[in-house]
Amino acid sequence: MRLIAVKDIRPYMVLGKSIFTQNNMLLLGAGYRIPSEFKTKLIDRGLNHVYIMEKGTEDIIPEDIISDELKMQAHSQLARKAEEVGKYFSFKDLNRHKIYELVKSGYLKDFNITYDMKVIVSDILGEMAQANMLKTMLFKTKNTYYTDHALNTTILSILIGKKYRFNKNELLTLAVGSFLHDFGKIVLEKLNESSKGTVADELMREHPIFGYLLVHKSSGASPMICQIINQHHEQQDGNGYPIGLKGENLPPVANTSFQRNTRGMIFRLAEICSVADAYDNLVMNPNSEKQLTPAEAVREIIMKSGTVLNKHIVGTLTKIVPAFPVGMAVRINDMFDPTLIGYHGVVAKVNEEHIDRPVVILMYDRSMRKIKPRILDTSKISKVDLELVL
Repeated sequence: MRLIAVKDIRPYMVLGKSIFTQNNMLLLGAGYRIPSEFKTKLIDRGLNHVYIMEKGTEDIIPEDIISDELKMQAHSQLARKAEEVGKYFSFKDLNRHKIYELVKSGYLKDFNITYDMKVIVSDILGEMAQANMLKTMLFKTKNTYYTDHALNTTILSILIGKKYRFNKNELLTLAVGSFLHDFGKIVLEKLNESSKGTVADELMREHPIFGYLLVHKSSGASPMICQIINQHHEQQDGNGYPIGLKGENLPPVANTSFQRNTRGMIFRLAEICSVADAYDNLVMNPNSEKQLTPAEAVREIIMKSGTVLNKHIVGTLTKIVPAFPVGMAVRINDMFDPTLIGYHGVVAKVNEEHIDRPVVILMYDRSMRKIKPRILDTSKISKVDLELVL
């Protein structure tokens, strides 16, 4: 199967992967022809891309890093928890200061936020036990952006943590903190519905500390998880917020041969969340006018390396996010064989040893005429320049 933009759907096309509603109901199952009116439904849901079946791509199976079932459970759990917290405030006519006073005084002391999150994140870690890099795209839709982004940031943080050989407890802490890093924003979305946006908009600019307080003042709170939430917008040069902490661009590991300064410095796990958060916000963001490819998003991240983001962690990110994920269409811009320049194909496999040199199945010539499918392993070619076709 291959990925196409929703705007390019044609009635004769067959859906490659099932699509579900926000309530986890099946919208259209894989293997069915896409009805002509279905495109409008997908656009209304804020979905930009879908997988379709196409002759010649039968052996291309974009295997997600976690199952659809677990994704839906994670989305539901996070949204439900935010809604429950939001209801604590929704019946009150509160301003920003009163909300902070309530939270700080222990208004949520009998409310456990992290317990259910740890359960779902443990399941995510279990499904990712053998994963060491991404092979397919992590998607977001406009209608579920914050929960999509929370899950994507968690997956990326886990992969980064595994590169540093984190133990199970470290990975769990990192993953829960990353899953909840924008919890303040998600709760504020719920408050928007009852406060007409005034209080929520005011607090949105303070979402790290608001999310931190919500979790910190609830029962069963972990100080390390809370600091990931509070510090995910801090910067290496000290120009971040809400505290203005600095970083030293060191590997985010606890036991090292070098001396780590912790006073007034960004928590090492928050530095990982920052990089994962920044990358996922950039790549194929449905709320952005320009859809950045993975390679373009990585270039943006590298430009922020050392000043905004921990450069060591950014270097690790480049080893886990392929420029050409499985199932995506590519075009050959340059190659040692000039007869293939301009040909189009679909990424069939990511080479783990050469992450930006995928195996491609060529399917169309430069005039977009169908050709007999041809396998091209770009890792075995000295000169090749590919471009994603979104």
